[in-house]
Amino acid sequence: MKKLSPLDLSFLLMENSSSQMHMACYLTLKIPERQKNSFVPTLLQAYRSGEVASPFNYRLKWLDKSVASWEEVEPDLSYHVRHIALPRPGNIQQFYELVAVLNAPLLDRNKPLWECYVIEGLEKNQCAVLIKMHHALLDGAAGLKMFRSSMNDNARDKSIRAMWGPIQEKPAKRPRVSSSRLEILTDRLSALPRGLRGLTTELTDMGAQALNIRPGTTRRPFGAKRTRLNNSPCSSERRYANLELPLARVKAVSKATGKTVNDVLMTVIDDALHHYLAEHGAPAGTPLVAMMPISMRTPGDESASNQAVAALVEMGQPDASPAQRLAQIHESTLKTKHRNQKLPPALRELYSLATLGSGNLLELSTSLQSMPSFNLVISNMIGPREQLYVGGAPLANFSGLPIVPPGGGLNVTFATIHNTINMAVGAAPEAIENPFQLTDRMLQSFAKLEQVSVPRRKKRTGIKPGKVVTKSRSPR
Repeated sequence: MKKLSPLDLSFLLMENSSSQMHMACYLTLKIPERQKNSFVPTLLQAYRSGEVASPFNYRLKWLDKSVASWEEVEPDLSYHVRHIALPRPGNIQQFYELVAVLNAPLLDRNKPLWECYVIEGLEKNQCAVLIKMHHALLDGAAGLKMFRSSMNDNARDKSIRAMWGPIQEKPAKRPRVSSSRLEILTDRLSALPRGLRGLTTELTDMGAQALNIRPGTTRRPFGAKRTRLNNSPCSSERRYANLELPLARVKAVSKATGKTVNDVLMTVIDDALHHYLAEHGAPAGTPLVAMMPISMRTPGDESASNQAVAALVEMGQPDASPAQRLAQIHESTLKTKHRNQKLPPALRELYSLATLGSGNLLELSTSLQSMPSFNLVISNMIGPREQLYVGGAPLANFSGLPIVPPGGGLNVTFATIHNTINMAVGAAPEAIENPFQLTDRMLQSFAKLEQVSVPRRKKRTGIKPGKVVTKSRSPR
């Protein structure tokens, strides 16, 4: 058996019927004309056969009320891989309604915590694959790597690999011959005082912030101002919207301003949210605070467990110009990353648990509801840039269905796929009633930032929004 880390366990303990902690994404494939009638049966056969690797063969085993481990089992692939057909030709609205319904229920904890749905009958001769995975199993970065490993680079390659199948392991590094148990123990003991010093320094700094003795570089929990975005979901209903931005256009703004792509997208989200809140008669009045997962993976780390820390990042001032907002967010993000890199690993995990757990405390204690730790979640993932295939079928689209965390009602997750940045919005209706209005505002915010950042050599008619869709679901 493999014990769950405290961070992995927290995703299970935070979950309830109105606050799901599973990740979900879907991809659509263009079925080759010659495989029009055979592709989906072939895909199902490949998905329902073969070996299942970790962590997809892990089943939860509770050792106590709050202590759990993973045990390896043989998953029933006829249960985990399901087949659904829309009445042909299924339009995009019907597809999103189906996806929303499939994503609503919690995963069965008596089985490995994942499900896959193969959906056929889509218009334009397409099919889709929807995958649900619990966040306790793996993080988004690990999920994207497994997703990439299941794809082919060549249209002539008709092989089909499931993302839950085994991945060819890289040769392990040879341990130092001189490394003995005594040396390892000595290294750990010598590192302990440094970790304790880091813990003491950090706690002292946060305490000084709380007493207003001095400003600090770390956002402390319960330090954000409550806004409409903090309205927690009262049911399993979620609303989704999807926006695509050309990667080249975003990179041009990044290069012209000397800021990162992540800074540019955070600026777009922040500016759009301030306008959205003002339009709905609920302006924030102060900078919004985003909780951002920051990956701490070392190069070559292919493990499936969560390797990210939850960091709190203060965004721009409500009345800032696009250029000012970008500079403010860049400075804030840079300080947060540098601070987390200096913290001992144990303290980073402790800080993440405190940040994540603060959302649950808000729901349990009415006295703390006016003191949220963050207003929204923003996640950034880097996907494959090249055209990919599954069994000869080209990948047409990829999108995520973001998790709405406890203590908040909004999650914006963006992933780079091909030459496009796909920005997915997941929200509780109590926080964002119409995500389409928010994505429309994000388009306008990007256009403003681009206009003041990138010199225009010839007149342009404005940004093309690409695909912008709104999806909603209600409990049944």
